[in-house]
Amino acid sequence: MFWSNKTSIYSLVARPLIFKLPPEGAHKASEIALSLPGVWNVFRPFNGAHNSKLSTDLAGISLPTPVGLAAGFDKDFKVVGSVLNLGFGFVTGGTITLSSRPGNPKPRVVRLPDQSALMNSLGFPGQGLEAAVRRLGKYRKQRDRILVSIAGTIEDEIVECLHRTQPLAAGIELNISSPNTTGLRIFHEPARLRGLIEGLVADRLVPLFVKLPPWPRDTDNRREMLKLAETAVDAGVDGLVVANTHPVESRRLQAGRGGLSGAPLFEHTELMIADVQALVQGQAAIIACGGVSTAEHVWQLLASGASAVQLYTSFIYEGPGLPSRINRRLVKLMDMEGIDTVADITGPPPDVK
Repeated sequence: MFWSNKTSIYSLVARPLIFKLPPEGAHKASEIALSLPGVWNVFRPFNGAHNSKLSTDLAGISLPTPVGLAAGFDKDFKVVGSVLNLGFGFVTGGTITLSSRPGNPKPRVVRLPDQSALMNSLGFPGQGLEAAVRRLGKYRKQRDRILVSIAGTIEDEIVECLHRTQPLAAGIELNISSPNTTGLRIFHEPARLRGLIEGLVADRLVPLFVKLPPWPRDTDNRREMLKLAETAVDAGVDGLVVANTHPVESRRLQAGRGGLSGAPLFEHTELMIADVQALVQGQAAIIACGGVSTAEHVWQLLASGASAVQLYTSFIYEGPGLPSRINRRLVKLMDMEGIDTVADITGPPPDVK
């Protein structure tokens, strides 16, 4: 199959054509292609997600592989089934807000091909809660592999999103950290965050995760962000997503600022996972997010304390075969080390060609 090789048909043929389109136009084209479920069903037997060695537990959610798709790709839950067929263990859809939103002015997505990275200032464009709930109802068979990302600037709006979506999902991801959305920083105040989480925890039916903002290595900012992680865990969340895109400024974005994602983030992601693991000491599950593109990356993050990973930008650059390649490569690495379950991964990955 074309996705079994490192150099795929996608990277040789499809990506150069797709990248001739503006980023949001290319995303729309991908969405149209993935909306043809019959085409992508044939991938299921070959996607590498059926090896029992990859099975993982994420805060009580049983997943076939720890490799997930991050929020932002399937904002309105249009292509969940097709994406799961590619080999992802889970999909995080959204981010959902109570009402529909147009997002920020365009241009709001910029490719950085020399870095395998993206800048975005999207601002949660989406059709809102009602449309998401309607579509989620069609994925009841896949419910146990769907996380729903929710956000808002008013507690009551977020609570409503939780109530309406949690019967249709395996877990809820609370996004308090997008650098592109005005008003989210109110929940960076520990007391405000605690009050929000305690209200959500009181009503939750499924595991609740909080997506944290990234933090630089300087002591003051690092301490501030880790205080949010500590507050979230003390308030009762089941897991933390580490972390969102990194704030950047750029005149290429109409808003003048946005979030950086992709390959440049990986080393910092690994450091943040180690920070959080040292803080929570197993009291909460950790999902690593930022710069993940290889099985070796997955190995390193699991060894650092993550239970699962999310990727997005590498999916744009590497194409639909990426999750399958990561799954298969991860099993190969585990076999080389005599490891039978991802929960037992420790230390650096073996050097295998």
